[in-house]
Amino acid sequence: MPSTVRVQLQLRIINDDDTVIRDEVILQLDKSGDRLETIGLCLEDSKDLLGRLQHAVVEARAAAYVNRHRRCSACGRRLRGKGQYPIVFRTAFGHVPLASPRFYRCRCHPADTGTFSPLAELFTEHTAPELLYLESRWASLISFGMTAALLRDVLPVAGTTNPETIRCHLHKVADRQDADLGTGEPGSRNDGPAAGQPSPIAREAVIVGIDGGYLRNWHDKQKKFEVIVGKSMAEDCDDRYFGLVRSQDAAPERRLREVLRSQKLPVDQPVTGADRRRRQRSRARQ
Repeated sequence: MPSTVRVQLQLRIINDDDTVIRDEVILQLDKSGDRLETIGLCLEDSKDLLGRLQHAVVEARAAAYVNRHRRCSACGRRLRGKGQYPIVFRTAFGHVPLASPRFYRCRCHPADTGTFSPLAELFTEHTAPELLYLESRWASLISFGMTAALLRDVLPVAGTTNPETIRCHLHKVADRQDADLGTGEPGSRNDGPAAGQPSPIAREAVIVGIDGGYLRNWHDKQKKFEVIVGKSMAEDCDDRYFGLVRSQDAAPERRLREVLRSQKLPVDQPVTGADRRRRQRSRARQ
């Protein structure tokens, strides 16, 4: 007769004043059987646990934030409520639905709007940065479809995670990075060290490897575009990578300078180019 082990996982959430605001069993597992695959937790058990834990933690954090904003920050008067509306916070451990309350602003604290929602200030984005990072990282290595399948296999992400959603998120991240990079001409913004910071020290050798290739246009199969990718290698620094579409990027030089900046190198650092295609053509002639 195979033995059975019952596992209960209890969650306790404690406030700053040591008040217990949640204390309950969030998951119970009955593990039985003498086969190898039944000995420990399976992947579905772990995804179920992470999903339940994520829901509890996000709900508790959201509730605590709302409670801190139920009273006027100026006079301490309790604010009147004006209903609530649903929002969803998308995370690597599942989508968490929340009720976002609205409050009337206090008369002693005039503002442009008569009401406000505290959670709108907390959740400036409805997708967790960690989920965007995972989607962007894997979508840069494999297809959108395989990325969605991978995340669904190993994480309790929502079933709505699909190739189109990942594609939109990847473009959003890329647009944000391009906006942070800027498109001005070299020297149009302060590229020197911040005030009080020492100037970066030039290295004797920095090698930037460059390669590229042509990809078919997804929307117009008769056309192609050139993609350039590069890798900056400096002594005592981690390698850095960059990429651009030659016909679309408005600031290729600035992109390279930002790579050097991330390696704490001066923007006037001497750079030796290592074009892979040029080396290949040289070898072919030999």
